[in-house]
Amino acid sequence: MPDYPTLSEMGILNPSEIDRYSLQTVNNIDILRVVYRRKKGSILPDSKRFRFPRTEKISLGRGDARSTQVFYEISPVVHKAMIELDKIVRAKKDKNQQMETIREEMQRLQEETSTRIDYINSLIEELG
Repeated sequence: MPDYPTLSEMGILNPSEIDRYSLQTVNNIDILRVVYRRKKGSILPDSKRFRFPRTEKISLGRGDARSTQVFYEISPVVHKAMIELDKIVRAKKDKNQQMETIREEMQRLQEETSTRIDYINSLIEELG
């Protein structure tokens, strides 16, 4: 899966089945939940959770050289995975929007065609 190397490394083998994802932080652990849209009858799980500890970083305080500040940074793996997941979810959303536009255009075409056929039938009836 060259398009999604991070997801592949995480064991996600079917990125085309990903529907959405969420990220939650609990006690400096990022929990990435990936939700799938599986085919009916599939025995695979509907979602999968991945846990990533945040990295502790220490920075020197401003002004006072002896003070320090501790903060926690998101894992680079989570960041890369989210970029890949965004790409997948956005592509599906774009596809769904295109499908909806096509459906709307088809409905308009059917209505216009139906109206036109009714008009032509009324002309035929006037002649007959």
